Amino acid sequence: MAELSGLTVNDTTQRHTAQIIFGTDRNPQRQFVYTDLSEEFNGYTFDAGRSSYRGEDPGEGGYVYAEPGIHRNVALLDIASMHPTTIELLNVFGKYTGRFSELKEARMAIKRRDFVKAREMLDGRLTPFLENEDGADKLAYALKIVINIVYGLTSAKFPNPFRDNRNKDNIVAKRGALYMIDLKHELQENGFQVVHIKTDSVKIPGATSRAISFVKKHGKRYGYEFEHEVTYDKLCLVNDAVYIACKDGKWTAVGSQFQHPYIFKTLFSGEEVTFDDLCETRSVVQGTMYLDREEHEKGETLDHHRMRHLGRTGRFVPVQNGGGTLYRVKDDRYYLVTGTKGHKWIEAEIAQSMPDLQIDMSYFEKLKAEAIKTIEGFGSFEDFVKGN
Repeated sequence: MAELSGLTVNDTTQRHTAQIIFGTDRNPQRQFVYTDLSEEFNGYTFDAGRSSYRGEDPGEGGYVYAEPGIHRNVALLDIASMHPTTIELLNVFGKYTGRFSELKEARMAIKRRDFVKAREMLDGRLTPFLENEDGADKLAYALKIVINIVYGLTSAKFPNPFRDNRNKDNIVAKRGALYMIDLKHELQENGFQVVHIKTDSVKIPGATSRAISFVKKHGKRYGYEFEHEVTYDKLCLVNDAVYIACKDGKWTAVGSQFQHPYIFKTLFSGEEVTFDDLCETRSVVQGTMYLDREEHEKGETLDHHRMRHLGRTGRFVPVQNGGGTLYRVKDDRYYLVTGTKGHKWIEAEIAQSMPDLQIDMSYFEKLKAEAIKTIEGFGSFEDFVKGN
């Protein structure tokens, strides 16, 4: 980034990014373009911080829609670079939008291993970093950081070179959200079921080549390119953010419940459980964590001076012997650390070196039972896991 911006390596990512796109212009906002989205999406309203379109709330950060349940043959399609593409479509930065587009195109050229094209872009300043093509992935990642920070800065509440004071509506994210609402309605009107939309992706059960083609053509009408990521054989959607899915015997988990390594390995992947899988990370935002190994009578006053100070973050193992209660202490008030009630704990580093360590597996079996129960809320767990 320093090579592209001409600044020092100690400058912030924000400063680098602004310099790369706007150069020395200290007031680039004069060139910015603000779009009234109601002109493109008839019936859209934004009033007093609330949005409405086609009888729905598009959200202020991304549209979400879910039909929880067990679904089969589910196609997942994602919009490639939704927010950066929207910035281009809306010409958000006016005459500087082209510079932003060149950054995006350079990253895509590198990802596609088109190094000849990448060396010619951005005035050839990427060439020194592409002499050894093995480092291309790191360069692509660096450009990704620059590209992604731009969207966040356009919607930030604090003053910065990318902020347009007229943009109360976060139009970059909002255009994508309004588009996804249109997509959902038109899919449904054409006989396709939509079970999940999450910002820039859509999931369609019973997917056919016709459905996939419909989505791709629909996206092009609005300037978006959809990529068909995968068609899952089966998927259990729990809510608007959590699901477990399988393709050709390979499982994918989204959301902490099914991503927990003990749950994922014992219920789905069948991989061997390791010691690390039995370690739980806990952190507190307010106060400090302490480990109390003493037994107390009901109503007895607690004293953190007699406990082990742990700080705000730690890694622990539930144990049957030698452990203690995890407390969060703030203003001399004691609270159980979230998710630890009913079990005794010890630091993972200490537990690993204990010759007589007896891990309290009831903690993990309880998590496992809860995961099964979650899926059973939509159908047979056994049929879902073992069935076709």
